[in-house]
Amino acid sequence: MRASSRRTFLAGAAAAATATTYPNVVRAAEPLTIRYVTSIADDLRGYLYAQSSGMFKAAGLDVQLVGSASGVGVAETIVGGAAEIGKASVTSVIAAYSHGLPFYLVAPGLFHRPQELTAGICVAADSPLKTVADLQGKIVSSTGVGSIASLGLRSLVDGAGGNANTLKWVELPFAAVSPALEAGRIDAGLMGEPAMSAGIKAGKIRYFVDELSGYSRPILEVASFSTREFASKNKDAILRFGKIIEEANNYANTHVAETLPPLVPLMRLDPKTATDMRHGFSATAFDPNALQPVIDLMVKYKQIPATFDARELLKPP
Repeated sequence: MRASSRRTFLAGAAAAATATTYPNVVRAAEPLTIRYVTSIADDLRGYLYAQSSGMFKAAGLDVQLVGSASGVGVAETIVGGAAEIGKASVTSVIAAYSHGLPFYLVAPGLFHRPQELTAGICVAADSPLKTVADLQGKIVSSTGVGSIASLGLRSLVDGAGGNANTLKWVELPFAAVSPALEAGRIDAGLMGEPAMSAGIKAGKIRYFVDELSGYSRPILEVASFSTREFASKNKDAILRFGKIIEEANNYANTHVAETLPPLVPLMRLDPKTATDMRHGFSATAFDPNALQPVIDLMVKYKQIPATFDARELLKPP
């Protein structure tokens, strides 16, 4: 086959593949630019695979990554119009929605599975604490007092017959928890990867409890979202973005080694640390039942004023 004929054939095949995968794609003169704001963590591997493999480009999307330090910062960026889609803890989205901000869930992210934990409550290696009930009256750190982790731990303490209201909360980033535990400034703290694996391996801390087991069932921890206004004006693009993330999450779940290289420089890790740390599971479809327990605990512990049906966050705009 001549080179020009081969190029024509490949171009036609790519177009056909795109039309098959994304049947509603209508090619525009220029791709739609979407600024995607998120903190940098292991659950970004799906997005990075979609970007590097050309999935977004094939669907007529120019997706640009914008870094953020926290879930609250992501929500503020979306509301302020500095990005179109963000990825954050579902508690940030639920809290904003319950206070009147019209957010819409676009794609699922990190899903809690006990066999694939990327965070947990840790204590010093020589801590006398043995059960969650022992945490009563103790100083416990989390990334936020109303975080998805702190709510789960409060539920565990209450469920064990203790009083979660006696916990004394402080906010600490993951990297600061191990030194605080060693120095005795806190009694227990939420840690995530790669700091958690590094601290355990060094013998400085020990894993204490999976705080998310305090929910009534496995939950969706993280999701991508936009304003309903943007989703309404760009329905096809939002559907394409969500489908791509779901497909990319599926690939990343089963191809950890292949999806790590783009993440390493973003997290400023050395390759061995990235390989050795625990890797989570990202959902490949939305399940309202995995969101409702989070809403219910947020009501119970007065993080939002009233309950609502999780399906409201998934209603097409």
